[in-house]
Amino acid sequence: MGAIAERLGRKRAYPVKAATVLSQNEPALLASGYLTPVSGGSGTSVGVTTLGADNSTGANGDVHAEVVTGEHKFINNAADITAAMVGATAYWVDASTVSSDDATASRPAAGTITQVDSDGVWIDIGV
Repeated sequence: MGAIAERLGRKRAYPVKAATVLSQNEPALLASGYLTPVSGGSGTSVGVTTLGADNSTGANGDVHAEVVTGEHKFINNAADITAAMVGATAYWVDASTVSSDDATASRPAAGTITQVDSDGVWIDIGV
């Protein structure tokens, strides 16, 4: 048997963790199969939400949220990411800011640094 489906594009939909609210245009992590905000602390960066999702009163997976993968620009924490770091991993400081420092493994990986500009850092996010 061959492939059963084909997908072209950068959008994905994942179930949202119980008691969780995701804002529009917010990076999201996938932790134990459920989307959480970066402030949730752990998980795999899967993309940036296209619309908000409110699962504040629901159980795990009652709501799905759409994310878009690919390159997104974020604030460079204290300018600690330099052009020499292109290809390295960046880590979340918060939902708007990335750093080259994982803070002793307490920050989740944001993705791969693809470009450093004077006003921010481009990060390739997604699985």
